[in-house]
Amino acid sequence: MKIVSCCVSTVFGVSSRNGWLVGLARIVTFIILKTSILALLLIPPVIPVSAQRFISPLDFPLQLSGGFGDLRANHFHAGIDFRTKSSEGHPIHAVLDGYISRVSVSPGGYGLAVYVTHPADKFVTVHGHLQRFSPILSEIVKGKQYENESFSVNITFNEGEIPVKQGEIIGFSGNSGGSSGPHLHFEVRDLGTNDWLDPLTIYKSHIIDTQKPQFRGLVIYPIEGKGTVNGSANKQNIELRYDKNGHPTVIGAIKAWGEIGIGIRAIDRMNGTNFSYGIKDILMTADSVEMFRSAIDRISQDESKYINSYTDYIEWSYNRSFIIKTFVAPGNNARFVASRNAGKIIINEERIYNAVITLTDHYDNVCRLPVKIQGVKQVIAQPDTVGTTLLRWYDYNAFSARGIRLTCPRYSLYDNINVRYNAYSEEKYESPVHTLHTSPVPLHYPAHLSIYVDSSLKAENTNQYGIVELTYPNYRRSWIGGVYRDGWIDTEINELGVYTVVRDTTPPKITPINPAGWSRKKKIDIRITDNLSGIASFRGEIDGAYVLFEYDSKNSMLNYTYDEGRLQPGRHQLKLIVTDRCGNQAELLLDI
Repeated sequence: MKIVSCCVSTVFGVSSRNGWLVGLARIVTFIILKTSILALLLIPPVIPVSAQRFISPLDFPLQLSGGFGDLRANHFHAGIDFRTKSSEGHPIHAVLDGYISRVSVSPGGYGLAVYVTHPADKFVTVHGHLQRFSPILSEIVKGKQYENESFSVNITFNEGEIPVKQGEIIGFSGNSGGSSGPHLHFEVRDLGTNDWLDPLTIYKSHIIDTQKPQFRGLVIYPIEGKGTVNGSANKQNIELRYDKNGHPTVIGAIKAWGEIGIGIRAIDRMNGTNFSYGIKDILMTADSVEMFRSAIDRISQDESKYINSYTDYIEWSYNRSFIIKTFVAPGNNARFVASRNAGKIIINEERIYNAVITLTDHYDNVCRLPVKIQGVKQVIAQPDTVGTTLLRWYDYNAFSARGIRLTCPRYSLYDNINVRYNAYSEEKYESPVHTLHTSPVPLHYPAHLSIYVDSSLKAENTNQYGIVELTYPNYRRSWIGGVYRDGWIDTEINELGVYTVVRDTTPPKITPINPAGWSRKKKIDIRITDNLSGIASFRGEIDGAYVLFEYDSKNSMLNYTYDEGRLQPGRHQLKLIVTDRCGNQAELLLDI
């Protein structure tokens, strides 16, 4: 016992008379913990275990047209897009046992979509942009549409109401909603958290990919007031080229001083397609120290909007081009991003700093870009903040001037900004043009904006007034809307920019498409458009009874297919009323 006690005391630092008992307990605990940790390491992640049971939702080999986490306007792509041979009408199968938990129809977004809950596997799968539902779902949806007298519906079901077996057909592929071409949008969600999970983890073995990710550009950012690059306080686009072995290299010298950040333009490729995809993993090191890493495999709905900080928002707004920043704003709390010193490199010695950016895809195809930064002392310009108002990213912010009020909730900004407010008048607008920021600044949570309109307008139709954002490059009017209140128009905005008030008095336009052929085709096609505020609602009637027009908002098309159960042969009168967001109405009366 003394020998054991001595050994235990030596290993665990136990020196009391009964220390051997304490030490023995610690040894046992250590063995149990080590065994438990080993056991945990042997348990694969949740999705790969269940991936063995998943089947393909399609009847033909899988190809992707869009990947999980791909960069999109104001959001990360929440699923993967399966190609459907550039055509519609292919059967979509349930990938696991479960039950239909939701069916939705929308003129935009996912269009016709089916949600299947899989309780045993703790997942929800989503199937979007369908052409049509399975017969049982089609009957339910059409009944609800007529009951609500609305094309758009959202129907939920409890477990046990509509069970489905793996392989059962739940719908048919299409191009509905915000789709830009025939495909199946497919999502896997965590049943407990509703987080989006990467479905390619499941279907990785179905797809061959031997192609490396590609760098398309490099951008060096001087941190405002703290850094400079090649003698400038502005971001610097650095040219790249690929050598004969396919390795990217930097062209020209990068001379910097102070704090800088790095941005990249990059895409991924896959075998057999010309589509480009987002980057799965990004690693940036400086002098062999890991400074930034992003690995997008799970995204919550709140995190999706962090794309506006993860990328260069101004570059997207002005040029519709994505630059991924490997430095992190203080208000970016995305879980898939990790950094040291917020990813910023401090250049404070006159020497060469060696940064390396590594791109990796699902299949461990890797592309590396070495970036040499030469430390050269330079004057660091300080921003002109005279006459500006500081808004802090972590704080509740309020700003007001004559005829404008702005309140931003806490954490709505990603970084501190200095607002240089300006206002001017133009006859074509109903209020002054208010500049909250010369370039657009994204907001993670909407801000409340109020703009005053002339008091003489109070007696008029106040529904016709709304706030618009004047956007780059030609001050194009982007309708925001709002509610009139005591001389003010109140609304919510998602970015700081340039705003004013306009009046929309023009009703929508209704254009019948080849009405002479409707009876022969047994289908009515009508285009509906609006000049400013946008279509709010429409209602179709035949002989005074509601009829269901389907709405494809991306093509501005309404169509009604003759329903023999509701429409008897013979002559009828069609009535269509279309209303915009300001209450302006257009009406079509036509004998058919």
